[in-house]
Amino acid sequence: MVSRLRMKLDLLVQSTLMVLLALAIPLEPLHVGLKIALIVLVLLQMLSAAQLWLWHTYRPAKAYLWAFFLVGLLLPIGLYFINSAAWLFLLALAIVYFVHTIRIAAVVLRRPRSFWDIS
Repeated sequence: MVSRLRMKLDLLVQSTLMVLLALAIPLEPLHVGLKIALIVLVLLQMLSAAQLWLWHTYRPAKAYLWAFFLVGLLLPIGLYFINSAAWLFLLALAIVYFVHTIRIAAVVLRRPRSFWDIS
């Protein structure tokens, strides 16, 4: 069973990184910093998905791990052929996983903690 603290912490860290990434987008001269921030966010999301899959046997996390792996493998090819727009695929996948994390957190936080919470 996924703990409430784990989901709150995961959601807090991911949302903080997403907000910082969104605020940094208008700063075009720092595009290298944006790429590093996106890579840090994706690595954090991969660790989150791996932990959900391995410790809690949450099956949809395995699909996200494969998607992150494939996008990571195809990123150099995309950078060669379509230039910097290839980073948008990684950003889109990060946004999709963030929305999925919000849905999981909503389910976990709605769940009663004990028998006495059921009413």
